[in-house]
Amino acid sequence: MDTPILLDGGMGQELIRRGAEPSPAMWAAWALLHDPGLVAAVHADYVAAGVDVLTTNTYSTFADRLEPAGFGDRADELTRLAGRLAREAADAADRDVVVAASLPPLRNSYNPAPDAGYDELLGEYREMVGSLTDSVDLFLPETMGALYEAQAAVDAAHESGLPVWISFTLQGSPGPHLLDGTSFAEAVASIDADAYLINCCSPEQISDALPILRAATDRLVGVYANAFHDMPLGWRGREGDPLPPGRTDMGTDRYAQVALEWVELGADIVGGCCEIGPAHIARIRQVLPA
Repeated sequence: MDTPILLDGGMGQELIRRGAEPSPAMWAAWALLHDPGLVAAVHADYVAAGVDVLTTNTYSTFADRLEPAGFGDRADELTRLAGRLAREAADAADRDVVVAASLPPLRNSYNPAPDAGYDELLGEYREMVGSLTDSVDLFLPETMGALYEAQAAVDAAHESGLPVWISFTLQGSPGPHLLDGTSFAEAVASIDADAYLINCCSPEQISDALPILRAATDRLVGVYANAFHDMPLGWRGREGDPLPPGRTDMGTDRYAQVALEWVELGADIVGGCCEIGPAHIARIRQVLPA
């Protein structure tokens, strides 16, 4: 068995744990404005934990997210800064570490029906891709719930000429498929990516869905779960809905055990999302097959 690729864990919740303001409007972009050194420190801790891939802190650096907070005109600046911080941390490692550019959902997370069409989303993703191409090694549209939004993100990313991974979320889904009801088989057939992943939903959902995703493609597949209690349907964090509390049953040992189970189920890539921090990732590195 080849050694699985190890992703980093969450950024936003980790920044808040370290003292960043829990800003619903800004989310993890708050630290880019007020304490970029904190972002650099989180990246450095993930490198020390043994990751193969660092993810840029760009989940909330796009104009539509920043405008209500009065920073829409700084989207390019903050996106480029996030790319540089991840690149610098990767380049400082004593081994090869790849930088993945996070391309987030542009009209709320966990949203099966974004209030924008494909062309509008494509244009916005192109702006993010243009800000990140010089700093990263691959693009990772993540937490995707609607097929056409995922297609827009992937199509924009392909214009960079870099590899593209795509990650779907099951948070709020009634079954092992995209939030808009698209099956994994249809999603894989519709979207040309170098890897297909599932993220930001419970470990239990991922364990149920991973075999179905694995059966849908012979390309790389990966998973990275959150450790939240269930997110209410229709949750809108950007509008002030509170996050559910973190689970207390997903400590480092338990999460690493689940990650090993995912590898046994066929995952080529494992990591963590919200509430999964550097200590979790370090423990996964310790137990992964060499």
